[in-house]
Amino acid sequence: MKIIFWGATDQVTGSKTFVELPEGRILIDCGLVQGPENAEEQNLENLPFKPSDIKAIILTHAHLDHSGYLPRLVKKGFNGPIYCTPATAKLVKIILVDSAKLSEEEFYSQQDVMLTDSLIKPVNWHQKISILGAQFELIPAGHIIGASSVILKSDDKKIIFSGDLGRFDDPLLPPPELCHDGSLIIMESTYGGKYRTGDYHKDLHTFIATVVNDSRVGIIASFAVARAQMLMSLIFDFFQRHPEYKVRVVLDSPMMKEASKIYKQFSALTKNQHLVVSAMEEFDVLEHEREWESLQKKSGPLIIISSSGMLTGGRIKRHLANWQNDNKAILFLPGYQGEGTPGRAFLEGDRTISLNEEENIQWSGEVWGSEAFSSHADQGELIHWLESVDKTRSICLLHGEAVAKMELKKKLNDLGYKNVFIPFKGESKLI
Repeated sequence: MKIIFWGATDQVTGSKTFVELPEGRILIDCGLVQGPENAEEQNLENLPFKPSDIKAIILTHAHLDHSGYLPRLVKKGFNGPIYCTPATAKLVKIILVDSAKLSEEEFYSQQDVMLTDSLIKPVNWHQKISILGAQFELIPAGHIIGASSVILKSDDKKIIFSGDLGRFDDPLLPPPELCHDGSLIIMESTYGGKYRTGDYHKDLHTFIATVVNDSRVGIIASFAVARAQMLMSLIFDFFQRHPEYKVRVVLDSPMMKEASKIYKQFSALTKNQHLVVSAMEEFDVLEHEREWESLQKKSGPLIIISSSGMLTGGRIKRHLANWQNDNKAILFLPGYQGEGTPGRAFLEGDRTISLNEEENIQWSGEVWGSEAFSSHADQGELIHWLESVDKTRSICLLHGEAVAKMELKKKLNDLGYKNVFIPFKGESKLI
């Protein structure tokens, strides 16, 4: 097998890794670059191969930085199968439909999304699938519902693709299945240089109590898929235990609503099926413009959950604009804020964000951050995931900022993993 590293080599997003198998070429993940100023430019770059030369795609999970390039590839000529778990298949459709609304028509359209959806072939975890003279299976990776790692075998060689790995104490999802031994391990490193700080219960409860006790407006920036459902479940559980703090919670994201339906449908994959189902039905959802107009006039206590999670777009900007002059309002940023994103800038003290081409928002309220809510494994958990792997194996680090990858590489070297490398874009490796 030959591996060609293409996406997420220089940053966290845009995952794409090509594999040449005995009978053709496949792609592991097909994501968009998100965050950097030149993201659009990167997403318009040509791939190293014609889309029609790619015979199949294996998708680890639904997030846009792993799936968002799919319709573009289909538009340019790809027409092979796209393999993923049933839950991922459902989530991918709503994510791509939303992405098409935001993208330029020439990049891809709703029609391209529908054609992409017709190519998706759901497979269950541990189901062995023959592919181009090789075989693969998906195993649970935590992170979000349906997320997987990939085990790809050809002759006596085996490659493990971690995908995005979840935490081992996730409030909703079981931990990732530990890494299988293999010829090559390709793993993410988003939190490769960090041990997670904070306590998601304490941080969220402090936020809710402050909103209620001081009659404030609290705005939570959340990813519509996974983060929102985690927050909804934790808030619902807190209200059940502490009804004296129960306050109105409003969701403002169409995709959040649709993703919550899918979490209900696949709630058996979570740790607490009853809690998840109840939480997904509990909170108000803004459906019509008149509901938004009414909300604009509200004062606290009030909690609003809206996307996007890193302030890169979505409806959250209208809430920031509406309450920008309220110095008691709180913007809560739970989880990782990527390099180059407005969310990272807000945490670092720059409180200006563009509302549109002609108008900026100058946020005068408080900004609270918490890394406790990240759905990525931290350094200790990444190392734990590798514990069954022979220390002589080759380990490749992708999907992380440069500092995170270097710190994880050093830590792994110190622990006896000597064949750890960080590929550059376009680099290839024979297995």
